[in-house]
Amino acid sequence: MTALMDRIADLALKRGRLVITVFAALTLLAGAGLVRLRLDNSITAMYPDNSTAAALQTEAENTFGSGKLLIAVVEGDIYSPKGLSDLHRLTASLTAVDGMRRVTSAANASVMTDDDGLLRIDALVDPQHLGPEDIARIRSFLATSDLYGHDRFVNRAGTAASIVMQIDPTADAGPVLRSVDRVLASDWTGPAHVAGNALVEVEMGRTVRHDFPVLVSLAAVLILAMLFLNFRSVQGTVLPMVTVVLGLIWSMGAMGWLGQGITTLNIVGPVAILAVGSSFSLHLLGRYYFDLAHGRGKTDAIRLAVRETGLGVLISGVAITAAMCTLFLSSMPTVRVLALFTGGGVFTSLVASLLLLPAILVLLPAPKHVPDPASPKFMERLLRRLGTFVSRRRRAILIAAGLLAVLAAIGAARIVPDTAVLSYFGKNSAVRQSYDVVERTFGGSSQIEVLVTGDLNDPGLLGAMLAFERGVDALPAIGSSTSIADVIQTIHGTLTGQSGLPRTRQGVAQELLVYQMSGDVSDITQFMTLDASQGIVEITTSAHSTAALHQVFGEVQRIAAATIGNRAELGYTGLALLQLAIEKALLHDFILSLTLAIAVVIVIDSLVRSVSAALVTILALLLTIVLQYGVLGFLGIPLDLATMLLGALAVGVGDYAIHLTVRYLEERRHSSTAEAAMEQALATSGRSILFTALTLGAGFASMITSSFIPIRTLGSLMTFTVASIGIVSLTLLPAACLVFLRDPRSPRPIHREVSHRA
Repeated sequence: MTALMDRIADLALKRGRLVITVFAALTLLAGAGLVRLRLDNSITAMYPDNSTAAALQTEAENTFGSGKLLIAVVEGDIYSPKGLSDLHRLTASLTAVDGMRRVTSAANASVMTDDDGLLRIDALVDPQHLGPEDIARIRSFLATSDLYGHDRFVNRAGTAASIVMQIDPTADAGPVLRSVDRVLASDWTGPAHVAGNALVEVEMGRTVRHDFPVLVSLAAVLILAMLFLNFRSVQGTVLPMVTVVLGLIWSMGAMGWLGQGITTLNIVGPVAILAVGSSFSLHLLGRYYFDLAHGRGKTDAIRLAVRETGLGVLISGVAITAAMCTLFLSSMPTVRVLALFTGGGVFTSLVASLLLLPAILVLLPAPKHVPDPASPKFMERLLRRLGTFVSRRRRAILIAAGLLAVLAAIGAARIVPDTAVLSYFGKNSAVRQSYDVVERTFGGSSQIEVLVTGDLNDPGLLGAMLAFERGVDALPAIGSSTSIADVIQTIHGTLTGQSGLPRTRQGVAQELLVYQMSGDVSDITQFMTLDASQGIVEITTSAHSTAALHQVFGEVQRIAAATIGNRAELGYTGLALLQLAIEKALLHDFILSLTLAIAVVIVIDSLVRSVSAALVTILALLLTIVLQYGVLGFLGIPLDLATMLLGALAVGVGDYAIHLTVRYLEERRHSSTAEAAMEQALATSGRSILFTALTLGAGFASMITSSFIPIRTLGSLMTFTVASIGIVSLTLLPAACLVFLRDPRSPRPIHREVSHRA
């Protein structure tokens, strides 16, 4: 490893201009990819690969025309001439919106009547005939209809009406939603509320466009403040930012060239790159300024910074990159993009810190006033006293850490996962308030779709589907359910005057043919294929947490087994179940990425000195990971799309503890005792670890201002995590080194000429 670091130092010192030129050219090339970047705010970006629910959702969209869903609830005196007339006009205007596939409301509902063996299909609402008798007829029909009943379109009190809109899956939901808002504002005088997955997608896009530049700018400002506090010079503040800006440009440019989009989760990426990348230069500059302040020449100071401190930077940087890249094994595209974005940016910052930074320092004159990283002296004295305290209380510290880990594990066991999309928005946000109104009024704003494959001309299967609907409608979490069985039951009642279904397959087929001759065939094809081989049951449900959705889905499956049984093959999809698929994938990713990240860090850290040194170093990370998930459990914070990534991010971000281990092992080889070596290590490298924690914490603290609840939570927890790693690295890690690494073996001699470390 020493030979490698010497080659890197030689390249920067002897070919500095070439290094700068190559970095400039590559940055221009990567920067050209920035114009190709796009925003991907679709919920489908979160769908896991090979998800049955996602595949069935695509099948449902292609077969039955179900697309992006919007549900509007308008409030007012619905059962009045003005209310019904306005609802009719509003429905027509919404139908005319570009990108709208289908709009359904009480205003465009149809009434079937028997016309001498043929069906006559008339509009339920005629704006020209809205007298008292007409309104009473409309109200009675909507209350008793098999197809439109169960308060599906107008609530029982007549104070609110729902309008269900299906947007074409290929349409951009943003312009469609803006048109819907304009129509609602112009064509309806009372309150109007909108819910649905299309609204969530649009609001997520708006928030990303707002949060992305704000969080990046705030993180940069906070990190600059910490760097200035550390180095107290313009050079020491600006140079680290050069390396991380390159990391951002290269990673985002690569995303643009690869055609990847910025998703909601990618907000984490630039903050992590800024925070972690700046820590590499912080350690190198600290060593450089230390040697300058203690009489070394500029060239020698640069060489020693790269050769000695750079070794720890290289190992920790590679470990951090590898830990973050474990997320690339995720089955979710959005998580893989995050791994590409963050891992690539961090690695670029690492390379720039080891090559570009020293090359720039070669060209810059040595500062006339060198800020000594060992000052102020009170900090050195404080760290030496800490070293003395740790030496005397090493076993007590280890015991206390073990007890703390047990307590945190108890809290971690209380964590409940929740990947519901609505959890991204605060309870007082406009999105959540609209959803609350829709669900309070009509019982549901999300969907479970049941694909039924079988002989839908079979009266037995149709009857089973009706029994299934009655069963799920009785569940408190369900709003309503509809299928082709309701349509056929309505047709049969109209033609025969009898309730129920035709008794034979031929009867079912004949009545459907009669309807198609008189009505709109899309009324059939939205629920069933024309060959009667597949149908869909649409169920509206509340947008619960995923824990509640598990219970609801379990009940739906139980009722399906009891009613439909083996009469048909059933498949389940819909936004509600896609959220459960996301949760399952994330739980898998959480376990896989965390385990691999820990293993990778141990292997890579072992390259520094030994496996035992790596295992001791990883103690700080393991305790911190247990602590952060214990906090989640005790505070009742759910395990969601962001916090499930917390472990792998913490392992990557927190590997700066290796710098103290490296420093201690080097001092141990020319110190009389392990205690003296640790005291010296804390007095020198301890300061860099402290400011690394402050810099990382400041960067992640910027995410606390995010509008997304999971990102805000992740920012708070990562700030806690970084602070915890800093504290543990200065207490538990030294204690563990003094107990388990008292007499380490060295693979190479340590020269006295480099005994002073930053």
